[in-house]
Amino acid sequence: MLKESHFDPPWWLRNRHLQTFWGPLTTRLPLPQLSRQRLELSDGDFIDMDWVNPDRDAPTVVLLHGLEGDVNSPYLRRMIYQIQQRRWRGVLVYWRGCSEDMNRLDKTYHSGRSDDLAEIIQNIQHEKSPDRLFVAGYSLGANVLLKWMGENGHDATIDAGCAVSTPFDLAICADSIEQGFSKIYKFYLLNSMKKRIVRKFSPERLLELLNLSPRDVMAINSFREFDNRITSYLNNFEDADDYYRQASSIYYLGGVERPALIIHAADDPFMSPEIIPSEDQLSNSVELLISERGGHVGFVTSPTNRGVSFYLEQTILDYFDRFL
Repeated sequence: MLKESHFDPPWWLRNRHLQTFWGPLTTRLPLPQLSRQRLELSDGDFIDMDWVNPDRDAPTVVLLHGLEGDVNSPYLRRMIYQIQQRRWRGVLVYWRGCSEDMNRLDKTYHSGRSDDLAEIIQNIQHEKSPDRLFVAGYSLGANVLLKWMGENGHDATIDAGCAVSTPFDLAICADSIEQGFSKIYKFYLLNSMKKRIVRKFSPERLLELLNLSPRDVMAINSFREFDNRITSYLNNFEDADDYYRQASSIYYLGGVERPALIIHAADDPFMSPEIIPSEDQLSNSVELLISERGGHVGFVTSPTNRGVSFYLEQTILDYFDRFL
């Protein structure tokens, strides 16, 4: 179902890059006390999670970060702040290798890790037994969320999910971010990903696994090349195209049976408008909220609250309120 967006930025914040940059440049919110949990996965690896109000019997929100995200990501800080203000319970999930400690196995996190999300949700349901359980995913995390919801249909045991700035078609996104000013984002993210691989593996292990030296890794110049030479080999895909086919959430949207809200900006600089799903690709459980502007995980409406605007967070939480 397509819904009309009421997002209306001020005239000086209508540029998609300003929308994308404004949050990182201006968000200055303190973190509440967080409680760390290490979840042991069935394959012998682990995922770390940070809890807000872990023992409070309240609606629980699972936060799934985007590519190279962590607790310092402005969109997560804003959401954690709002969860704390509401006296809800929240948990920030760090994908494999994204906390302070590198994960054990040779596997890496990626946009299709719905198997990890399944174990995370199962653990939360078992350990916390929340009366209401919601999930908010951002960018890569949004793709994982929608893929998992589509794979599991009614058995996706959450009350509602919200996906923000989703890279629905990974192949198209890998090409779109190579265009124009968007290369700046590619450079920053890809550089972080390459450094993570070089930190994770010794030179000898890199050569054994991938036939690459640290210098070879750092010379990789595109997401597609990184996924061809690293992501696919470490995670049992044939190549980048096979990974994109299997992991892109666009192919799973029709299977979503639990309530889901998708928030997306047509001017997202990480991707082109052609990836936005059509209404016939959505199940009846999915609401698609498209704004003309908003950038990538931006949606800034004003410079108030110490540079922080809560349009995005308020929209997500208002949606979750419908299922209390």
